[in-house]
Amino acid sequence: MANNIIYPVATLLEIEPHLIEYFAYNRTMLYTEIERMYLATWGFMGKVEDKYMIEVPSTLDELATSDTPFDWQRYAPREQKMIKVVDTLAYMTDNIKGILFEDDGLKKKIEELTSKLPDKNRDSIFYTLWMLAIIYKKHEAFKPILDPELLEETYNMDTYFQQVRPEMLQLYLFLERDKRKRDKSITLSNNQEKITINNAMESWFTNLLDSYLHVYLGVNSIEEAEEELKEAYSSKKGRKADNPAQNLVMVGMYRLLVNHSGMERKSDIYKFILDYMELIGLVKDEDKQIDENYINSKIAYLEKHGYKPEWIPVSQGNYRTSPNNPSKLYFW
Repeated sequence: MANNIIYPVATLLEIEPHLIEYFAYNRTMLYTEIERMYLATWGFMGKVEDKYMIEVPSTLDELATSDTPFDWQRYAPREQKMIKVVDTLAYMTDNIKGILFEDDGLKKKIEELTSKLPDKNRDSIFYTLWMLAIIYKKHEAFKPILDPELLEETYNMDTYFQQVRPEMLQLYLFLERDKRKRDKSITLSNNQEKITINNAMESWFTNLLDSYLHVYLGVNSIEEAEEELKEAYSSKKGRKADNPAQNLVMVGMYRLLVNHSGMERKSDIYKFILDYMELIGLVKDEDKQIDENYINSKIAYLEKHGYKPEWIPVSQGNYRTSPNNPSKLYFW
């Protein structure tokens, strides 16, 4: 049976640097809970001091980005007008003592698990991992934990992942595997008619495609494109699709424990990570391949490839977006 339990705001503010560095935390993840507690405590927005006034762009879209898909205006630099608004999240956070969460006994289990840690930073690690569990439970329930106002606008992501992006990868390989074709004419056909483009004139057509793929595909080599096609789109995929949340928790906990726990043996760290993931339900009974050896090799692989923590919907799996496309509305 779930009980309501208070997470102290003062403690949250102390451990937020850990959450940000290791677990891609943003306080907006807790906006609903913070707002609910503030309204229950005060019922209205009081007088706001100047320190809560912040400058933000006057547009809701990204800097130097228009609402028009791929054209010169979209990425053309322009003067950015700023306006002052109230940082309501910071204001509400500073005016409540704690945040109310439902707890089904998870807090006590995490407390028992972290009690085995050395004394060094034990309390901060406990509170960090308790908040991580809260965030993960929200993520698992498919509740938006970032940019909730954009949730309905991203309906076209599935089309991008499943249809558009694999075709972009094939187009990229077509252009890159033989650079000589850039100096040749290119014929486009739809089985009813065809047109020949004299691309030899300044390579204008392939240069245009290069620019487009740089923004919306964002791969840097033939090897990278071939690997993605194999892993995400072939009928016999190279490896099972990752669970992005498992990657985030494994690497984030590893870095947190190595830097702050005082644990000396790597094997103890891997065992602790496995116990925690099982405790919060991130590893289930059917995940028989996940043990300390798996966690060791997986973390080593992710660290080698410069892993950066990010909350990715489970449904996205191995699908990727372009790191060069700042828009959250347009994917191609």
